[in-house]
Amino acid sequence: MFTNFSQFIMDVHEKGITGMKKSLLSCLLVGVMSVSLVGCSSNAGSNAGATKDGTYTASAKGFENGEVKVTITVKDGKITDADVDSSSQSKGYGQDAAEGLAKEIVEQQSGDIDVVSGATATRNAVSEAVEDCMKQAGFNTSKKAGEDETLEADVVVVGMGASGTTAALRAAEGGAKVIGVETTETLGGFGNAAQGMFAVGSVEQQDRYGKDGETTDEEYWFDHFTERDNNMGNAKLIREFISEAKNTVSYMLNHGVGFFLSETAQQIAHFDTEVVYHRWNNANPFEYLGDALDDAGVDVHYNTTAKSIIVDKDGNATGVKCEKSDGGTLTVNAKSVVISTGSFANNEDLMKQTLGEDVYENCLVMAGTYVPGVDMMWDVGADEGELLTMNHGVSTKGCDNETVSQLTLNSPILWVNNQGKRFMNEDLLKDTVEFTSAVVAQGGTAYTIVDQATVDRWTDMSQENTGTWVHYWDRFGIVDADGNPTIYHAPISSDDWKAGFDELTDAKEGGVFDTIEEAAEFIGCSAEDLQETIDNYNGYVKSGKDDEFYKSKDSLKYSVSEGPYYVTKGHAGVLGALGGVNTNEKLQVLNTDHEIINNLYATGNNVSGISYGTYQDVEGVGLGFSLTSGRLAGIEAARNAGYEVEDDTTALTDTGKSTMKEATERGMDGNQEK
Repeated sequence: MFTNFSQFIMDVHEKGITGMKKSLLSCLLVGVMSVSLVGCSSNAGSNAGATKDGTYTASAKGFENGEVKVTITVKDGKITDADVDSSSQSKGYGQDAAEGLAKEIVEQQSGDIDVVSGATATRNAVSEAVEDCMKQAGFNTSKKAGEDETLEADVVVVGMGASGTTAALRAAEGGAKVIGVETTETLGGFGNAAQGMFAVGSVEQQDRYGKDGETTDEEYWFDHFTERDNNMGNAKLIREFISEAKNTVSYMLNHGVGFFLSETAQQIAHFDTEVVYHRWNNANPFEYLGDALDDAGVDVHYNTTAKSIIVDKDGNATGVKCEKSDGGTLTVNAKSVVISTGSFANNEDLMKQTLGEDVYENCLVMAGTYVPGVDMMWDVGADEGELLTMNHGVSTKGCDNETVSQLTLNSPILWVNNQGKRFMNEDLLKDTVEFTSAVVAQGGTAYTIVDQATVDRWTDMSQENTGTWVHYWDRFGIVDADGNPTIYHAPISSDDWKAGFDELTDAKEGGVFDTIEEAAEFIGCSAEDLQETIDNYNGYVKSGKDDEFYKSKDSLKYSVSEGPYYVTKGHAGVLGALGGVNTNEKLQVLNTDHEIINNLYATGNNVSGISYGTYQDVEGVGLGFSLTSGRLAGIEAARNAGYEVEDDTTALTDTGKSTMKEATERGMDGNQEK
């Protein structure tokens, strides 16, 4: 799971992953894939006779469907000037990218703008609008299809995200000739966004606790996963994952990718359980894996999108057909096919099917790339597994000031649905998945309410902390007397509070109301229902006992008694999507009769069965399963191609030992924990 993800969802939607090197940002395109934009590039100089001098304007939808307007000036067959109006986009991100994007249009003489030059959603809208302008001016924006080619491999891996990268690398290290197909320009996919992975019994747990210490309790975690799934998950696959994740930690360390065992659990609900969260230490882990792929001889074809799986007359997978960025077809014939295309979160139809159309519109969805993946496997008879969303965090839409919105939406204060009624024990905020799923069940939105007395306590700068916990316990960097992060938040200044609610109000994501009637009107509920909810809640606060949902006494801190009333609207965050096909524990894809489709493997978020009903409430399960399933599928794919490949162990090489030492030292200095 991710720390502080409700804001992270907003950030990635608009600007990609902060702090990553430019070469890694292109994996997180929102709405329009980078490869689809290559086609708008043209040789402007050759259009001099066909174009018309003048000024041309077009618009396209950017972040949160805001209109982005582009104007270009054309003279003598060249774009001589460009203007981008991105005022509808997020302040600090899309708005600030406008000048740089306009400059690149002129430099590139097209809308084929560097994917890292600005906010991704804004950039994609600009590219679309530029192509429209160029067509108006008479430019030929079409491209000639490239040559078709056919390649042979032992293993072909489709999608070079976290699971695809480890699958390709492990198969190649097992002796197989491996070809990778990646629709973007870089490695890693959502692995670049992840913060850490789940593992038990790892070398780092053994180092901290000792071999006879508080570790390697695989039975406990197997029971946890299967009970959470109501025994409807894939028990064999769960068992394999829990047993093998520790070997994945060692495998990554041996390739120079630093993990350190978190000092403590990242969410309050998990403080009393074994620490299983192994956090990325390297700024760019896929640079190390990219070097390893090169050393192993993996041939990765970037800007190439697989379109279909090739099968023989008996239904056995024998390769893939792909579309290259130049429009040509790449056919890869292979003995083993591994599909690692990841989340279907940018497939609007599947997401609406999974969430429900109205809920989808209310949620904040961190989208992946819309490429064929699970549907390719369905087309060749794969059994459709359960489709799930990764519910993870609640945030506001279109509001740049995160301080107030994140404070109110991460505190165990009064939460109501659009009917003005409580719908959960607010202590659920101690676990991200649980409280976010509760909001999804209410249609994707919920509201928090505090009164003036609460605000006065929160803005009393003389207090060391305000006395209540916040979900993201290290969100505000508050430390205890020993310098360790605490679950409490610092007071917020009155000026910052007011500025935050001014922005919430402008964005129609919150408001300050003198009466309950006005607050109810904003929420869209009955004033009588809201008043009854508040009266009941105030009674629980006074008595210290929640007769409705059994909220803990420690969380019953703030009544809602005296106006004005401060209301914040929260939208459920969806980190991505899970599932699509059913496999066995060897990651072999099953058909609708639950028989193996020969030579076909699936990994990571393509696979159903680890989570059922909702995303597992285990820190790092997403990245942990992606890396582990990829590694295991790579071994099995190489074996299927005829190679003898040994199982991995927790044994560390000299590189692994050095990496572990460095990662642990850096992680434990406190900076890596925040």
